[in-house]
Formats: sequence, structure tokens, C-alpha cells
Amino acid sequence: RAQLGRVGRAQRERRRPHCTPDLCSEVVLSSPALKMAEASASSTSKRKPLKVDIGCLTEKNVGQLKKLNLATFPVTYQEQFYNLLWKNLEYCRLGYYADSVVSAICCRIEDRPQGGKALYIMTLSVLTPYQRRGIASQLVKWAIEKAESEERKCDEVQEIYLNVQTSNESALTFYKSFGFEITETIPNYYVRISPPDCHVLRKSLNGGIVSPPGDSERKELE
Repeated sequence: RAQLGRVGRAQRERRRPHCTPDLCSEVVLSSPALKMAEASASSTSKRKPLKVDIGCLTEKNVGQLKKLNLATFPVTYQEQFYNLLWKNLEYCRLGYYADSVVSAICCRIEDRPQGGKALYIMTLSVLTPYQRRGIASQLVKWAIEKAESEERKCDEVQEIYLNVQTSNESALTFYKSFGFEITETIPNYYVRISPPDCHVLRKSLNGGIVSPPGDSERKELE
């Protein structure tokens, strides 16, 4: 769960030879999801599961999402990040427990060269006291079910994906439990962390075919 907030700034950066400031800022959005599963998947202790109420992101509660991000991530997300969320509200949700925001998932829809759309997990966060309680699983399940619902059939989502550092076995285990599979490995994806390589994990949705190896890197370099 984004290491639930302990991902360093370096891990949020992507080395890209040709990119605009906007594209570079989007790289910062991707890495939190990569290690979201670490705390829960690595724990061997049993903790009582908690059921969260899932609510929409609005202008009235975006301040709570900002506070959650400040509490769980070591970097401050700029307004660029939140502006991007307004374009993807159908796939951004807050998780409430006892009327308090304790978790969130933010995804975005992307075009695919071969047709159809891909759903990319940007961030997934859970406050420390609520980790290892099944909350992140509820949010990932929600995103998958949303993309496959009759209501969102118009989005033509063919797959869901994210990037995971190759050494993050707990995150890999977590996402594989949902049917994600490693489709490619990108060397030197991260800067100033070791190992710098990442796996791309994808899961087919709505009977679609996942993107071929190499598509992720080409997209990042546009």
C-alpha cells in the first residue's frame, strides 16, 4: 500500500529523455500504487477486517484526500495531480470508516494504440492504523468491478494495470491475488533507487486483450 506512505521521492520519478512538465508530473502519480500492498501482504499477524464505506470525490471533500495524501506519502502532491483527478472522477473514491476518510484509490483512463481503454492505478493509500485490515483489497476490487459494470460499459476499458518495483515481492503477491500478471519488465525505470527496474502488471477486463510488451515504455516516452 504504497508502502503506505513510505515511498521516497526518488521512487516517484521516472527517467524520460523527452517529456513535457505535465508528462513528468504524471510520473509522480504512478509510483504510490506500486508499493501499496507491502504492509498488508508482508504481515503474518491476523487483524480483524474492516469494512469501509466507499464515497465519491467532490470539491467539498477533496481537502480530506489532500490530508490523507500528506499523511501517507512523503511528498506533497501539487494541484496538477488533483486537476487530473477531476477528469477521472468515475474512478476515484474515498474509503470511510466511522465517518472518517481512512483510504483512497485514484485511477485514470488512458487510450490504447490498439483500441479500447486502459485503467491505470495512480495512487492507493490507507492510513497506518487501518492497514492490514483488508481495506486496500476492497478498493482494488471496487475499481475492477466498476470498470466491468454495465454502467461504465461506455468507457470500453479492456485492462487495468500499474508498475511495481521488481524487488517488491509483497506488492507483487497482493496484485497477483487479483489476477494481475507480469507482462513485461522495464530496466532503469526508476532513478536513484535500487533496483531501478519495474514490472508492469496487467489484468484483462471485459474480455479484452492486455497491451503487448513495450507499450508502457513507449507511452511514457511520448
